[in-house]
This record gives sequence, C-alpha cells and structure tokens, in this order.
Amino acid sequence: QVSKDVYGDGQVYPYCYAGHYHKDAGKKSPEEEYRLVEALRLYAEASRVASQYTYDSKDSLQLMKTMTSIASLIMTDIISIDGNTARQWNRYENSVAAASWLLAFFDSLLLWEERKGDCFVEILNPDHKY
Repeated sequence: QVSKDVYGDGQVYPYCYAGHYHKDAGKKSPEEEYRLVEALRLYAEASRVASQYTYDSKDSLQLMKTMTSIASLIMTDIISIDGNTARQWNRYENSVAAASWLLAFFDSLLLWEERKGDCFVEILNPDHKY
C-alpha cells in the first residue's frame, strides 16, 4: 500500500522487496507456502508497474536486470525446490493462485514490450534459459 500511497504506484522496488521477504519466509515450511503465492503476487505487481514505464529501453536497463533476477528467483525458489525439481504444492488453491500470478508477471512484461514496440526484455526471448 505504501507504494501506491507514497510513490503514486510508480516504483517497482517496494513490491520487489516485499516479494523477496515473502519468498524467503515461504520456503521455511510447507505451512508457509501461501507466502510463496504472495511473493508471486508482489512480483506481478512489480512487473505491472514496470509496464507503465515509457522510457527508452536503454534507460530501463537496470529495471530489466531486476526483472531477470526476479524471474530467476521465481524459477529456483518458487516454481522448483532446488532449481531442478518441480514444487509439489500442498494446497491446490495455492498452485492455482501461483500459476495465475506467474501469468500476470509475464503478461505485464509482454505489455511493456508491446507499448515500446521493441523486444528488449531478455527473459521473454525464447532462447533465454528460463
């Protein structure tokens, strides 16, 4: 809420920091897996805010690095257990919510590229490792 109230929903990093907090807390025990879903929601919010940026793609290089780092964290800490083994969700509702927020994350990144008319988000490249 602070990002919306104080920063006019124009800053990505409050969402990133809160997402990192929930991601780390959600890995501690199976009872806390709902926090992994919350992390994905916050990462999706960060990409939604990023999609509103109208700067030149070269000016958004640091932000692209942040989104690439988030995609890596999503893959290694949320979608999989160790980077190779798929996560087995304990609650079906959490798996559905996680998939929905994951789609929202990438949908906003695609919107960002579409608004710019340029393919510049490296994690959306089919040849990217994630």
